[in-house]
Amino acid sequence: MSWPKPQFGATDWSIEATETRASGFFQLDRLTLTHRGYQTEQVGPMHRELFIRDPAVVAILFDPAQDTVVMVEQFRIGAAMSRLEDSPWLLEWVAGICDPGEEPRATCIREIQEETGLAVQGSPELLFTYYPSPGGSTELIYLYICEVDSTQAPQFHGQAGEHEDLKVHVIARQDAIDALEAGQVNNAATIIGLQWLKDQCSNAETRGL
Repeated sequence: MSWPKPQFGATDWSIEATETRASGFFQLDRLTLTHRGYQTEQVGPMHRELFIRDPAVVAILFDPAQDTVVMVEQFRIGAAMSRLEDSPWLLEWVAGICDPGEEPRATCIREIQEETGLAVQGSPELLFTYYPSPGGSTELIYLYICEVDSTQAPQFHGQAGEHEDLKVHVIARQDAIDALEAGQVNNAATIIGLQWLKDQCSNAETRGL
């Protein structure tokens, strides 16, 4: 397999100035920067707004004994303010931001317990690390697959002190994949996780497992 290597690297750009425009639950900075170019020696200076976010985890909760997945339903302000008329209550995998100094795997285990009350059986397995929106955010996602006992899932959960009001869903794996293929899943992390789960199950069936 041939995969192109980027022509430039981590030292081929520079920040000339930084101005923090907002600092609350999230931070927004306005940067003045330059970087090397393909068609010219230097591109910029230019201004870019950057949404500052700490690393986060997403956890695919799968119960192989029941052939089910566990998801949470919750309100999302971004969806509420979008141009679409979909409900802003989204069905998603468990997810959360890493606390300062906290390893992503530890965040994964903590968030699963906080959002569903479930314990991970074994150790979370890291699948991918990716940027969900590299054009304007520092956010880095660690995507894990975690085995759980879905028969222990409550109907509702969440941390009241963090304004979490979550409805917990136990869904047959094939029903979740069918929803994906029917275009009923509308958030990136859940689509990515379901695509991975679909591919894994297809490969297992191909091998006769």
